Amino acid sequence: MQVHVNQGFLGRRHAFDGTDIGFSPIAPGDYEASFDSSTGLSILKSTGEAAYLKREQFEEKITLGVLVVTAI
Repeated sequence: MQVHVNQGFLGRRHAFDGTDIGFSPIAPGDYEASFDSSTGLSILKSTGEAAYLKREQFEEKITLGVLVVTAI
């Protein structure tokens, strides 16, 4: 999946074991992403780091026009 970020926001960072370890800023631009209905959206940044959004946050960003899915 491809997404375009119109306005920067903070996603979550996860450790290797899946625990939450803080925030990961997501700047405006185009990103590869994957979506799982139970866990939400995972955005792959150019640094190789992934940023995560819960499903509810993903839906909110879409509704506000902050994030746009450009390809599935």
